[in-house]
Amino acid sequence: MDKILRPWRHYVDFSGRSTRTEFWLFYIMFYGVIIASFIVTDVIGSTAQDAAAGDEAFSLAYIPLILWVLACLLPSIAVTVRRLHDSNKSGWMYLLTIIPYIGFIFFIVFGFLPGTRGENDYGFDPRLGEGAPDFDAPEIFS
Repeated sequence: MDKILRPWRHYVDFSGRSTRTEFWLFYIMFYGVIIASFIVTDVIGSTAQDAAAGDEAFSLAYIPLILWVLACLLPSIAVTVRRLHDSNKSGWMYLLTIIPYIGFIFFIVFGFLPGTRGENDYGFDPRLGEGAPDFDAPEIFS
């Protein structure tokens, strides 16, 4: 539960590192809410058209979706920058995501790459905890 809530608690914290689990759980939740919202707006839109309410009710159904995307804007940038930091890359590499097609591939690749083991230029290893000894333990998607 901590890995799901950490991006929200540190929504403007662009320093430090994030694990792959934290990164992917945030984006699974983000896109899950968007998909669920589209399903709900599709149902509302089809019932609104049946009730002859027109496009007004359908367009109002998108307001929660727009608010969700706006609320997630800073946390998504922050968690992605921290994920780049985990690979000992500069957060400015996030700007590569605005390049069409290449940016999406970059996003996916760096999301799955393992982070630097032990401390790096951006802080301690979040998998080990601050001040924990650096040891080789088997990791499963962390």
